[in-house]
This record gives sequence, C-alpha cells and structure tokens, in this order.
Amino acid sequence: MDDSLLRRLRVEQARALLYDAEPHHAVMLACDLLVAGVDGDAVVALAAESARTLSAHDANRRLMAVTAELGLAEPDLATAVELIAADTCERILDGGVPAEVGIHDLYVVGHEGSPLHDLLPAVAALADRLEDELGGRADNDLQTRLEALARTILNRLMPS
Repeated sequence: MDDSLLRRLRVEQARALLYDAEPHHAVMLACDLLVAGVDGDAVVALAAESARTLSAHDANRRLMAVTAELGLAEPDLATAVELIAADTCERILDGGVPAEVGIHDLYVVGHEGSPLHDLLPAVAALADRLEDELGGRADNDLQTRLEALARTILNRLMPS
C-alpha cells in the first residue's frame, strides 16, 4: 500500500476514533485500496457499501474491520488530532472543504491530548466571526484568515 493510501486510511481511522468516519471517504478509500491490490474481506465489504447511504456508525464499524484486517493499531489521541487537523488544513487550502465546514472541523485542535490546543482560541475567533458577524457565510477576509491558520497548523505539524 502506498503512503498516500496509508495516510488516508489513518485519517479515517482517527476520525472514527474521535468522532465518526466520513462514510463517503471510507467507501472511496476502500475502493482505492482494492485498485491498489489490498483485497481483504473487510476491504471488499466496505467497498461494496453505498457511499450515499452508509451510516456513520456502519462506516466506523466497517473501517475498524479494515484496520484490524490490515493490522493497523489505533492511533493515540495526540496522533489522531494531528492527522485530522492536517487533513482538514490541506482540504481547506486546496478548496476541498468550504470555509464554513473547515472552521468547525478545526475545533479538533481543542480535543483532549491535542498538541495544538493553544490554537483553539484562533479557531474559536474565526467561528465566532463566521456565526456572529457573517451569519454563517464566509467572506473573502474570513477565507484568507482561515487559510493563514491552516498554513500555521501545517507548519507546526510538518516543519520544513
């Protein structure tokens, strides 16, 4: 399995640990694993699910079966936070997640055991501005500030 697939699998494993796996991402990941030649029973079962109708609970259960089948240990809380935060920041920067969703997803930095806990006030300030001043719709200034925060988080997680 290549590094990008392993990373995606670890991110979904971390989401399932802290919140819920994203059913669409979990199913697409299983399909990509099959294409890459990772074809265990649990991978096949997850890939066969409907990305539109799979519940978060079932996605978590199926994903847990995949990670067990592949022998991947559950990440510790700090690692799970780092994986989710990095993935969220990358998706914010590449336009894969709207600012309104990305801001709320970054609340993961405040999770117990987070090495990024000191950035929680910055996330909260963006969320407050989004909800209180902008009525839930990001403007260009908020988007710019969110992208700057995303870069800050990525630089802390992956120093050059």
